[in-house]
Amino acid sequence: MAKILDLTGLACPLPVVRTKEALESESDQGLIVMVDNLAARDNVTRFAESRGCHVTATAAAGCYHLTIQPPAGGKPSTCVFPDAAPEPQGTVVVLASDHMGEGDPELGAVLMRAFCQTLVQMDVPGKLLFYNRGVFLVLDDSPVLSELKGLEEMGVELLVCGTCLDFYKVRERLAAGQVSNMFTILESQMQAGRIIRP
Repeated sequence: MAKILDLTGLACPLPVVRTKEALESESDQGLIVMVDNLAARDNVTRFAESRGCHVTATAAAGCYHLTIQPPAGGKPSTCVFPDAAPEPQGTVVVLASDHMGEGDPELGAVLMRAFCQTLVQMDVPGKLLFYNRGVFLVLDDSPVLSELKGLEEMGVELLVCGTCLDFYKVRERLAAGQVSNMFTILESQMQAGRIIRP
């Protein structure tokens, strides 16, 4: 019988963390996760699917119920982190601001545009992570939106902090990348072979 896990009211990244713990402890049993916002629904779904699990989402009484099933006949290890540290996975670029450096903001904006335009010409990184004011770079009026979309079309993952989008009230203006969470952002940095922070 599937275990029910009530994660309503929890902020990012706790729904993903608690789901990870439950998948590890429940072995091959199914799991029903209850969350109360779209960000948690999407983050838990992406996490479980990245571990090889099948996820079905239904809405009920202001909550989302996520039924998570391990792979058919699969081992529970396919749904959880391996014990051994993974091999480093390429370059990750961390963009925590919409300008570059600590000096004049206008100069910083010019430098950030130049950085993103140059990045397209360099070796393509594996992931770009956007948090805090960095999320403004992937909005519909970003001066570097075409460059970032070009990188996305080349297969670069653009992971955007959902908490940050909500804090600045700009989620509906997201024009590139996918909404992510702190768990995935941290995991990406821990697995990176190299991290660049302009």
